[in-house]
Amino acid sequence: MRLGVVDGGHAAAEAEMLTMIRERSGTEPLGVVKTLLYRPELFGEPFSEALDVVMRGPSEWSTGERELFAGFTSLLRQCPF
Repeated sequence: MRLGVVDGGHAAAEAEMLTMIRERSGTEPLGVVKTLLYRPELFGEPFSEALDVVMRGPSEWSTGERELFAGFTSLLRQCPF
């Protein structure tokens, strides 16, 4: 369950970005995008930086293997992202 504020409580700059996504894609932005843009200084930016390290940083796994693993995990969890 997602808090309603994540659907419509964004600051002006982030709300504008979501509007642009809606206009260009013709669909509602994914929940993960709305979550990352809601108060990005508290969650979105730190999470995105950590994700970048995990997905692109030093590893015995190639970038492709990590992407495949992430996609498969999303499929198992029935996540469209």
